[in-house]
Amino acid sequence: MANFHTHLNVASFSSAVASGMMYYAGFVDKQEATLLFIGGILGGVLPDIDSDNSTPTKIMQYIFANLISFFVLFKYIGIYPIGNLILIWIGSFIGSFVLFYIFNKITTHRGMFHSVPAGFIFWFLFSLLFYYVFHYHILMSWYFGMFIFFGYMIHLILDEVYSVDLGGAKIKKSFGSAFKFWSSDYKATAIFYLVAISLFILMPGKKYFYNSWYKFDIITTYHKILRKSIR
Repeated sequence: MANFHTHLNVASFSSAVASGMMYYAGFVDKQEATLLFIGGILGGVLPDIDSDNSTPTKIMQYIFANLISFFVLFKYIGIYPIGNLILIWIGSFIGSFVLFYIFNKITTHRGMFHSVPAGFIFWFLFSLLFYYVFHYHILMSWYFGMFIFFGYMIHLILDEVYSVDLGGAKIKKSFGSAFKFWSSDYKATAIFYLVAISLFILMPGKKYFYNSWYKFDIITTYHKILRKSIR
């Protein structure tokens, strides 16, 4: 499989290109494009959240623990005094690591979290979070989740590419274990699809997301980027 740095670098480059196209096509402004770029990077490392306690995994879990704590803290700013907010942040941070510990105990690396339906689950989860917790508008919530999914797919594809030994012209045993739609655990597969479908049903503003793509013209967007780079 690809290592952490490869996933991070490829996700960063791909997200920069994709978020730039979203900006030049008029889908988002500069600040929102930056947020999409960050979402793509997060999605690019997210599938390895169920891996063993390697240094990159610990770093990633530390980052996500801080993000979760910030999400919870942001919800209560202006409601409770500063002392209470500090206790809420500490509790959320410690609670996040407890959840990661339990999560690592009950999951197997390259199980269903290394799958396409898992990517959809995180798409919808982040979109719902952005809409209901951070109160972003419907389309931006959809787009951020979409970039989480985009980075997630980049990660899975990279792992599959690294499963092929081009030099030795052979396929490694890990081939097919990353980019997949189901696993040998049919119960886990069914649960993941059920969760993905349920979250999709809960997603608000589906028609706005669908209709927003009618104005997308990849050729026009390419020419806008080209003209901008020449200046």
